[in-house]
Amino acid sequence: CNADPEALERVRELTGCQKDSLIFREVDICDGEALEAVLDEFPSIDSCIHFAGLKAVGESVSKPLTYYENNIGGTTTLLTLLSKHNVKKFVFSSG
Repeated sequence: CNADPEALERVRELTGCQKDSLIFREVDICDGEALEAVLDEFPSIDSCIHFAGLKAVGESVSKPLTYYENNIGGTTTLLTLLSKHNVKKFVFSSG
């Protein structure tokens, strides 16, 4: 599960980042103001790993608009703001 804090530890291991050099903020991907606040808080951000995609097939069938709003709308909001802040490195994890 991407929402598990263990995912952040795996990213640290894979990238070799020290605990204090990989900073995590839990923000709703559909909340453009909150995303912008993070980008303003850390103007030196140069990359983003997106773990916010919803991926449960059964639930996506029963709640298609929720999945559309999050996975398409939220990702579009994130990419728009990353572009605005000149963040060019982006990884989408659907794992």
